[in-house]
Amino acid sequence: MIEFFKSAGLFIVCLILSRFIGLPANFTPIIAVASFMPFLTSNRYIQLFLPIGVLILTDPFLGFYSSMPVVYFCILFASILSFLSKDLSYKNLIIRGIASVAVWHIFVNFSVWLSGGLGYSLFNTYLLALPFDLRLLISTLVFSSLFYVLREIAISFYNRLYTNS
Repeated sequence: MIEFFKSAGLFIVCLILSRFIGLPANFTPIIAVASFMPFLTSNRYIQLFLPIGVLILTDPFLGFYSSMPVVYFCILFASILSFLSKDLSYKNLIIRGIASVAVWHIFVNFSVWLSGGLGYSLFNTYLLALPFDLRLLISTLVFSSLFYVLREIAISFYNRLYTNS
């Protein structure tokens, strides 16, 4: 049990640090984490609120912005989508990540447009957001894959360790 808490603590610290280390804009593991939580814990509250909790803890240091409620909604949506998923396969992890980024693209950029969006039309706001949201998609796929592979390696290691004991 102590090993679980050490691993969970390390994971949370890494997630918080990822918000501060200067990754490119929209290259973040937050949606991947929201999609991956059911692989880590069966606790529904942790699954739903850990990604939002990280945003709540870090946003005061990083700055507030007008679309925060919509961003939080999109991360909560990713968590709910994962929470409702019964299939913990790699394929479904990737599908959940893609769906979450699509919802992000629609809602966050609509919010940007609604708040003035630099004076661009809704279509142009969506179009101009594509490079940022493509980075979000790539980061979600990269981090989801990384989390999945590391989990599989850890499971394999522990299975061999306890089988040989």
